[in-house]
Amino acid sequence: MEHRTTDLACGSGTLLAGLLTEMKRRAKEQGATPSRLGELQKLAVEEVISGLDINPVSLQLAAAQLIAGNHAVTYRKMGLHKMPYGPQENGIGVDVGSLELLGQRAIIPKTGDLNQSYQKRNRLESERVRISESNDPRFEDSVKSAKGIRVVVMNPPFTNRSKMGEKYPREIQKKMRQKTDGLDATLSEHDPDMLGFADKNSIRPLFVALADKCLDTSDGILGMINPTIAITTTSGQKERRILAQRFHIHTILTSHVPDQINLSQNTNINESIIIAQRFEGVKPPTRIISLDKFPVNEDEVNHLHQCLSRCSTGLIPDGWGEVSEWPVSNIEQGDWSAAVWRSPKLAERASKIANMESLPRLIEQNMLPAATGRSLRGNFESSTPDTPGAFPILKSKGADGQVTIRATPDEYWIPKKQVAQGSIMNDQGHPETIKMLHKAGYLLITAGQDISTARLTAVASEGKYVGNGWMPVANLSPELAKAAAVFLNSTVGRLQIMRFPGRKLQFPVYSAQETSNLRLPNLNDGKIVQVLANCWNHTAEMEVPQFRDGECEVRRLWDEVVANALEWDVAELSQLRNLLHKEPFVRGLGYNQYG
Repeated sequence: MEHRTTDLACGSGTLLAGLLTEMKRRAKEQGATPSRLGELQKLAVEEVISGLDINPVSLQLAAAQLIAGNHAVTYRKMGLHKMPYGPQENGIGVDVGSLELLGQRAIIPKTGDLNQSYQKRNRLESERVRISESNDPRFEDSVKSAKGIRVVVMNPPFTNRSKMGEKYPREIQKKMRQKTDGLDATLSEHDPDMLGFADKNSIRPLFVALADKCLDTSDGILGMINPTIAITTTSGQKERRILAQRFHIHTILTSHVPDQINLSQNTNINESIIIAQRFEGVKPPTRIISLDKFPVNEDEVNHLHQCLSRCSTGLIPDGWGEVSEWPVSNIEQGDWSAAVWRSPKLAERASKIANMESLPRLIEQNMLPAATGRSLRGNFESSTPDTPGAFPILKSKGADGQVTIRATPDEYWIPKKQVAQGSIMNDQGHPETIKMLHKAGYLLITAGQDISTARLTAVASEGKYVGNGWMPVANLSPELAKAAAVFLNSTVGRLQIMRFPGRKLQFPVYSAQETSNLRLPNLNDGKIVQVLANCWNHTAEMEVPQFRDGECEVRRLWDEVVANALEWDVAELSQLRNLLHKEPFVRGLGYNQYG
């Protein structure tokens, strides 16, 4: 069949059923009668559509969805395959579901003995040799369903590798992780570009790699639902670059409706749809679709499809959102950040700022953010200011936390594990406290916040602090910290910080690694530092409104000072600031919505 389609993790068949519905809709538009539609449905279910999953109950539901509305027809077969998962019957080996296909010769051709130095480096020699030689008859049907497929649609599992096989004993779980590592190594041995494609956390990238290996090499199409974090995170850059080399990233669709962020059931993270296609020649730009409202039934889905078919770029008819283009050069470099912005103008400008070499990165200026929150929560607890050994921290990051650009401690903490009070009273200090306060800084940058109800992205003061939800930055004087805080709270700073939102656009979480790549003015330039630090002094006692409150004097002052210090266009910063105020996840309401 020319348009054979599979879902490598089909679950209850939602995507496959949606695909079948679209096939029938198109056939009906071409004049197919009800009886002909029934024949086409039978043909599609038996010959065109296939799905793999580890859960037999889910596969039964998938089967029910695929034959819905056509129960009178007798089906010879269905392309739904239960993939072995967990301990094998022999009690020795384990299986890891659809990922087992990475060990089958039809998917990953045997390349001979594995390089011994490679084996030693990965410490799983025997397992990987076995995997590389596998041609397991149990997977014969599923391999036939997936190999050389024209279309793969999937919502790849976002499962952490550490949680694989949770229902089994720990020893089985360990074997399953080792098996997965072995399949990863086999993939990389066969295809060296894939080394580092998958990370040691989620198994999702391995499903993406499997799709690449299953798809037709000339005109295969990959359609998948991805966590938006995979489109932006630094750790996913290798995956994005490889996909951009092997496919034309045709479309990325994201919902920018604050209360409708996910495309999957039983999840509460931002997700995007990615459509990628094998492509020869010069690739066109990627189509970025930003939705302002979400289709809630089949009729609305059809209406959105019709509107999109009439819109190359610009506003989508009937208030559905906007279509813009993202340069191929950005896509190939792994910058897919346009998906996190509703405004194409903000997406473009944020990307340019992030690559502005005239602004050195924090790490290039020896400014080292420290993620102190986890250590604080693990080794310390809240106390009172008069408790011996207690030290101040910045805890709250919401509307009631930091309300001025001057850092204000809002709690006192002490170590959970106590030592002799005498040593504390003699000013020797608790060893955990000494270790923690060594990371304290005059500048603290947010480690995550609600970008609608919070107020500040960075704070500074004449005293050193650590934070829970705030990352202290080492190697700065109070003056430099003040200058940096003004810049990071300006529109330019916020655009950089918001490019890496994590799991939720509304409530992003930032890592120390990504924060260390933020760009600042050269803090060795005394003139720039003086101008910015003077602005901090002028605004230090001004209460900063919540982000959702929009235009205010203090944000205008910060932008004007940054523009003047760096000789930038004040009017452009003003325009960007007002666009940022309108971003749905900042405003807390979608475009064209009013509270």
